[in-house]
Amino acid sequence: MNIDFDQLNPSQVYHTMTQTIIPRPIAWVLSDHGNGKYNLAPFSYFNAVCSNPPMLSLSVGLKRDGAKKDTWRNIEERSHFVVHIPRFEDMQSVLASADPLEHGESELDHCDLKLTDFEGAPLPRLEGLPIAFSCRRAQIISLGEGPQGLILGSIHRLYLEDAIAYQDGSHSAPRVSIDALDPLGRLGASEFARVHALNPGLQDT
Repeated sequence: MNIDFDQLNPSQVYHTMTQTIIPRPIAWVLSDHGNGKYNLAPFSYFNAVCSNPPMLSLSVGLKRDGAKKDTWRNIEERSHFVVHIPRFEDMQSVLASADPLEHGESELDHCDLKLTDFEGAPLPRLEGLPIAFSCRRAQIISLGEGPQGLILGSIHRLYLEDAIAYQDGSHSAPRVSIDALDPLGRLGASEFARVHALNPGLQDT
């Protein structure tokens, strides 16, 4: 099968890409509504893009009515956001937080999730999540006819739960046990993946 993307409509392209670019990490993003409430939403068009300075990317689309999604709008207006890496056990909460709400409403009011202080960061983080990045908007690039907002965020702090981190002697930075983290990966359609380390002793190259 040889697929010509020029012959596909945007919906077909999206479903083809999400079925074949797998597994994808999930960014569970907390942003500030500016009214005392926080938005929480998952995105799998997400990854690390730079180490010096440390940066990550999110690609955020529009709501069905054509308005910018709350994450895009909040980051555009207030700059700061927190990216969490969800675990397999968080799958149902991740799905629940993807349900559409009116702007200004918080998914935290509908999910069994709590916030805790993120030391040194302007926004809180989700309690119990083992990885959280405190980020600030670096740039938002409008892409395509959607448009899609490519959000580049500068990473300023990392919360890393001690229970999933270890030192192996070959790196000055802590290593993360993938099996202890048990991260949730995104596949196509409504499918998810559970990620395990197959070569835990393999050295980075």
